[in-house]
Amino acid sequence: MGNIVPNPARIGKAHLVVILSQPMSRSLLMILVLVLIALGVLAWLLYEKRIPPPEVQPPVEIPPAEPVEHPADRNFNPGWIGSACSHDGDCSYPRGFCLMPEEGFPRGHCSARCEKFCPDRRGDFYSATFCIDDPAYADSGICVARCNLHLTPSGCRPGYICTSLQRRKESMVQLVCLPKMGTPKPPTQCTRQLDRLGLAYTRPDLADAPTRAARPGEPPPRQDICQIDTPVLLNSPIHSVDYRQKGRRHADHLLLACRMVLGIERLSALLSEIGVVEVEYNGAYVCRGVAGTRSLSGHGHALAIDITGFERAREAPVSVQTDWSGANPKRREFLHDLAARIRKAKIFDVILTPQSGGLHLDHLHLEIK
Repeated sequence: MGNIVPNPARIGKAHLVVILSQPMSRSLLMILVLVLIALGVLAWLLYEKRIPPPEVQPPVEIPPAEPVEHPADRNFNPGWIGSACSHDGDCSYPRGFCLMPEEGFPRGHCSARCEKFCPDRRGDFYSATFCIDDPAYADSGICVARCNLHLTPSGCRPGYICTSLQRRKESMVQLVCLPKMGTPKPPTQCTRQLDRLGLAYTRPDLADAPTRAARPGEPPPRQDICQIDTPVLLNSPIHSVDYRQKGRRHADHLLLACRMVLGIERLSALLSEIGVVEVEYNGAYVCRGVAGTRSLSGHGHALAIDITGFERAREAPVSVQTDWSGANPKRREFLHDLAARIRKAKIFDVILTPQSGGLHLDHLHLEIK
């Protein structure tokens, strides 16, 4: 056998076991441990005396965050009635003041006191205004902005919705911007179709309106309220065709039932094909009865429109009243041909022309049942 070389590590371990097994060595180890513990306690006591305990600081009051401006706020009546504000100084016009967020107006709302009418400001970023009863003080009125789909996709600033309200001290109703309440309306099959067609519209919050007779002295309709199935405020142009109410200078929004909007979309495509760029209409949603009867008109459900004229590119305007039976053969032929096209397209259930007589001598009445 060869020489056996002992392992140093194993020898060290054996010696350590022998040392620890001796009584004297164990006593020394215990003393060493106690000394170390004593030194640690002493160090801790010295540390506590050097560093006083931290003082308890009173809670810091965090000031409320300033309302965050929405980008769309800048393009809606800036510095005017209906614009965003954080204090009265933001409403820098005569008698202007700020309706604050804590009063229920998101990011503030510039307003002014009114009795019946409110001032308007001209410009591309300004909507007309309207005087309504102050919800907080019933004996006075406040000015609010009317809905305008040319300024924002919803017609109002974010956090506000188009709402039908009466003018203070009058029965006239307009769509105005008021703080949005409750949950958004869920989409319907019809509104999904509007989205697929790419139409610009909003869904206003409408109250049922009381009906009235078509003419003074006539009995009111048997149905005493007007209700709209899925009301829609439609922006124009549609297929490059604007819709302007008679007597107004610029194109306006159409308040219609969703089903009627689908009909207007098809009509606009047809009109665009023959060069029409603007439609003049006399009535769309009007809460009244049919003249001479006690039946509610299709206008009372926002399912009808009365068209009085047309503007064509590079052509003279056409008036239903003067040109349906007028001396100009081209304009007369245009109207008769258009009525035939609309009938052939089967867009509407009711089509009344001056040829129908009665109260339709100055317009085309188009209605969906």
